[in-house]
Amino acid sequence: MAQHKPQPIQSLVNLKNRLDYFFKKPSRDLKKRSILTPDLFDTFSTETTIDSPGKNIAEFLNFMTDVLPDGDVYLFGGLLRDMALIGKSGFNSDIDIVVEGNWYNCISYLESLGAQKNKFGGYRLEVAKWPVDIWNAEETWAIKQGLVSYNGIGSLTETTVLNWDAILMNWRTKNFVCQSNYLESIKSRVLDIVLEENPNPLGMLVRVLRHLYLKDATKITPSAAIYLANCTEHFTFDEIRNSENQSYGYSLIKQDIYRFFEYLKANEDLEIRHGFSVASDILKKEYELH
Repeated sequence: MAQHKPQPIQSLVNLKNRLDYFFKKPSRDLKKRSILTPDLFDTFSTETTIDSPGKNIAEFLNFMTDVLPDGDVYLFGGLLRDMALIGKSGFNSDIDIVVEGNWYNCISYLESLGAQKNKFGGYRLEVAKWPVDIWNAEETWAIKQGLVSYNGIGSLTETTVLNWDAILMNWRTKNFVCQSNYLESIKSRVLDIVLEENPNPLGMLVRVLRHLYLKDATKITPSAAIYLANCTEHFTFDEIRNSENQSYGYSLIKQDIYRFFEYLKANEDLEIRHGFSVASDILKKEYELH
């Protein structure tokens, strides 16, 4: 029987409805996600637990918003991405929140709940079994490093690893902040790299490669393909697999996809479509020999 593949959203209203359903859950359901495997080579396109203030994420976010009457609280990245691509069954990770407003008031409130400061200046705590990271919008890593200028909350859409992560939702207004092509990239499952610079380049590479499997990417852009090809010069497959196992406890990334991008790098002088075709042909011949 063929595996059912959850469909991506067709509108931002659709995304809001998925989020509404998600936030009705009282606590995290700890279960392993199913794995979706991409048919990548033939589809390339250039295109700490707390009981107070609440026992669920929605109530916690409401309290956070009340702490910042002159500011705003935003959901950011992974939760929105997975809801958009897969739906409620697709997300089982950390929830990222960014704050635009009086950060010092926010710090006092978070510390009163027992939140712990992390190494990048944000705070972490656990709400209803969900790990939650809270960040000052103006002090996220890429902005502090001067890689992206902060010109309002929309600037954060330029700081993410993947185009799929480049979306925020204002918890107070329920309005979304994203680039004009965000919805189309989700609907067509086109994976692109927004910002290569990252404090953990190996971890970033692992995450991108896992996205190719878990999110069932059907297309990647030339810039994403070139990024992955270049990474094969910096990291061996064993390093990638070990990092993945340390972070996730199990491995999804297969050596064939690593070899594909390794061959693409070896043919980098070719026009990207031609190089992609050559790398794909080499792998297919290897399969025939085995």
